[in-house]
Amino acid sequence: MDVPEALEAWQAQYSGQPPVGFMLRFTHEAVWTRVHYLRNGAEPATREEDERMASRFDAVASSLFTGTTVLVLAIHLDPRHEATSELKGIGAAPIEPPEGWIESLRDYLPDTSRAEFVATTLSWQRGCLDRVWLAVARDRIGRVAVFAPATGDAFCPYGGGADVFVWGSDRRSKLGDRFRAWLPASKPTPGSTGPQSARDLIAEPQ
Repeated sequence: MDVPEALEAWQAQYSGQPPVGFMLRFTHEAVWTRVHYLRNGAEPATREEDERMASRFDAVASSLFTGTTVLVLAIHLDPRHEATSELKGIGAAPIEPPEGWIESLRDYLPDTSRAEFVATTLSWQRGCLDRVWLAVARDRIGRVAVFAPATGDAFCPYGGGADVFVWGSDRRSKLGDRFRAWLPASKPTPGSTGPQSARDLIAEPQ
C-alpha cells in the first residue's frame, strides 16, 4: 500500500481529522485510551527516562502493528527548528495535506506557511521507529501518528505519553490488560489535558 492509498484510508477512518492525538480524543473518544509516563518532580527528563518512554512507545505500538503495513504521518511545525533526519531516515517525504487539515489546525500552528507534512508507509517490525520515538520523547519533533489501514488503529505519541485509538472492544480490553501499569487509573476526559498554546502541538502538558 502506498502513501496516497493509506492516507485515503486515514481520512475515511478518522473523518478527515488531522493526525493529532489531542484533537482525535474529542471526535473518537469511544476508541481512545492513553499510555502515560508520569515522573516525580519538575526537573527535565534524563536521557535514561526518555529512553524508557521511547521503549514504552515501541512496546505498545508493536502490540498493535506487528505484521501489518502502517502509515507514518508527521507534522513539522517548523523544520528549521526541529529534528527531521529521523523521519527522513525511514523514507518520509513531504505531502500535500488533505483539504481541511490546515483549517482544523490553524489555531494550533504557529505559522501555517512553515508547517510541513510528511509521510511514508512501511511494514512494521519491532524497533523500526526507535530513533523517532526518542525524538518524540525528548520533544525534538512535531506531532507523529502511526496508522494501520487494515485495523483502523492509530498511535499518536507525545513527550509525556501517547494517545491510542483501538477499534474493537475486545482488542481494547486486551491492550488494557497487557499494559495496565502504563494506563491512567481512570480514563481522563478528552478536555482534561487540552492544548494551552500553539507550542502544545509539540509538547502537551500533563
